[in-house]
Amino acid sequence: MTKATTLAGDVRGMKSARVELKTNPELKALLREAAAAAGLDLSAFILNAALERAENVLDNQRRRQLSAQSWQQLNQLLAEPAAPTLALQELMQRKNNGSNANGK
Repeated sequence: MTKATTLAGDVRGMKSARVELKTNPELKALLREAAAAAGLDLSAFILNAALERAENVLDNQRRRQLSAQSWQQLNQLLAEPAAPTLALQELMQRKNNGSNANGK
């Protein structure tokens, strides 16, 4: 069970905040049909979908943020790149001599 499902379940018990939206009749009919197929009323269906999407958006945002220590480490790695390995030096030498990895 996701956080969104848990939150939606909690919201059913105590409703004190209102969310309103307008749509066209065709979209409303489609949402009602999908809600019925899922065994939910329209409000619960929309709220569950919105909560799942909100959870995904926030999870993606959190994964892209670096801690202060990670940011410092990244900057240090960029400022002080590692010395090239022997394999990289050989590859670059082949490139400079006009040959590719197949020796052509």
